[in-house]
Amino acid sequence: MGATYDDNEVHETAELHTHENYWTTIVLEERDDGQWLATQGGVAVEGVASTAAEAAAEYCRKISETGDE
Repeated sequence: MGATYDDNEVHETAELHTHENYWTTIVLEERDDGQWLATQGGVAVEGVASTAAEAAAEYCRKISETGDE
């Protein structure tokens, strides 16, 4: 059984961790070599790692370092 999405819970959690009110989407794609790629449309930064979560974290770390938020 997969994860479920509860819009109310997501909004409550997001409000605890953000200062502005906007949403974005990070695209996670498993590559042929088994690595995961995290990207976002219009942003030149990529995160690559052995799991989707690690790739997303790498992507976010790079965004934080470049200030391209």
